[in-house]
Amino acid sequence: MKLFSLSTALLLTTGAVAQAQNLTPSPLPAAVVHTQKERYTAANDSLMLLVSQLHTDAEARMRYFKSSMGDASGPHRRVKAYAKSFSGTVDFSGTKAPSGVGLVRKQVVKRRSGIELEKVAYYDAKGRNILQERYEDHRLIRLEAFEYNEVRSHPASRWLFMRGNYLKHVMQPSSATAARKTFVYFDLLPAPTSKQ
Repeated sequence: MKLFSLSTALLLTTGAVAQAQNLTPSPLPAAVVHTQKERYTAANDSLMLLVSQLHTDAEARMRYFKSSMGDASGPHRRVKAYAKSFSGTVDFSGTKAPSGVGLVRKQVVKRRSGIELEKVAYYDAKGRNILQERYEDHRLIRLEAFEYNEVRSHPASRWLFMRGNYLKHVMQPSSATAARKTFVYFDLLPAPTSKQ
């Protein structure tokens, strides 16, 4: 009799434990746990997809550009692209001003100490800065992308990529009381090989 009640109690207990395990979250299986490199790769892929979309949208909106070169501080080139060609109106400086349509892309290229420095900024149809890129001798050293929602004028999401494979993603919820979330990713650079 004691043996029967003990086995019945064990069956009932294991059933209750199994039900309790179904209610509590189980730890992630080993296959789901990602390495830092995989997390960085996924975040970097998401950012590069966003940047590609922003470039494509900006190129589709560009209709006119204006460029200028050089000043007293050193050789440089400036190019501004607009969504619409300039109208016939002339502003106080004597140059034609865009009519009711904002800047799409602004690029400044300078040369300092033998290094070419390039800054590129992109703007959306509402005139908000959506992307900033910095290049050093045609290599990307810094990239900052902003995502907006229709509710707020401030960015809902901000991506920052820095040379050395550092990536930060800051998400600001639309609710004023909700805390913003910051995710930091990095990819370790390959170890230097020793010369023999």
